[in-house]
Amino acid sequence: MQQVRATVDHDRCAGVTLCTQAAPGAFAINDDGQSEYQPGHGDLRDLREAADGCPMSAIAVFADDKEVT
Repeated sequence: MQQVRATVDHDRCAGVTLCTQAAPGAFAINDDGQSEYQPGHGDLRDLREAADGCPMSAIAVFADDKEVT
């Protein structure tokens, strides 16, 4: 089974929250108003959609430890 995960670059994240809409449960907004990936949530398609929709290009998606976005 493919392992998927995402990272959020907090130097770029502006807290627009489109990622929480594209991949519900996979991202949450922290106390600083920035997105944080919630490990173990979201499938590859939803994570890629969140990354593609991020206006700040703050999300990177990995499958089996290789970046896919």
